[in-house]
Amino acid sequence: MSEKAQLKDTQPNDTQPKDSIVRDIFILVVITLVAGLLLGAAYGITKEPIADAQARAKEQAQRSVMQNAESFSVLMQSEENAGEEAVSEGSVQLSEAVEAALADKGITNTSVEQIDAAFDGAGKTTGYVVTASNSEGYGGAVELMCGISAPEDGTLTIEGISFLTLTETAGMGMRAKEESFTQQFPGKMISPGESLVYTKDGAAADNEIDAISGCTVTTNAVTKDINAALEAVRVMQEHPEAAVSADAGREDSDEED
Repeated sequence: MSEKAQLKDTQPNDTQPKDSIVRDIFILVVITLVAGLLLGAAYGITKEPIADAQARAKEQAQRSVMQNAESFSVLMQSEENAGEEAVSEGSVQLSEAVEAALADKGITNTSVEQIDAAFDGAGKTTGYVVTASNSEGYGGAVELMCGISAPEDGTLTIEGISFLTLTETAGMGMRAKEESFTQQFPGKMISPGESLVYTKDGAAADNEIDAISGCTVTTNAVTKDINAALEAVRVMQEHPEAAVSADAGREDSDEED
């Protein structure tokens, strides 16, 4: 064999590695496309059941804090809570009025995410369910629903609370879910101009609750949420036209759908 032929035989074949790389890339692309299609299909299948489960959980929480109500209607909701739904102009105006009221009262790091009107079987308004969130919890945001009845004399009565998000320390802040703490709230009557306050010395006044022992941070977050809910209801009492506008915007949106 000639020297030239021997050199040719010993030269590496560059074609095979290149073909292998192209093939691997093609396989990865196909796998990615198939995985994406499968995930999309799974999302499409599970989206509605998940939404239904969330709606049932929400209604259950609403009924637990406003037990005499038969139905609920959204008056105001944040863009985050609205999701894909359009937020009405009335809802935006009501939200801005609530934000201003919280600022005036010095209720910091707290937001009102949603306000629902509660109705009895005859369609009469029995009160409101307010969803509020405070970011000062020891383990993160503390979000809850608060049921409030609002007679015409201006006194607000807390009907109950239900936690939506609570990630505090087990055995410490998580004790906020225990009945020994939550059962302090139903029946609390808050006079006009007053706020809910917590004490470490034993609640004596109508607007006082006992703090969770050793958990002032969690107690403070819960108290701010409830005070935000109280202020939201007061805003609607002072500006009933805003609530009507918000509800009308919701009904218009429902009719378009």
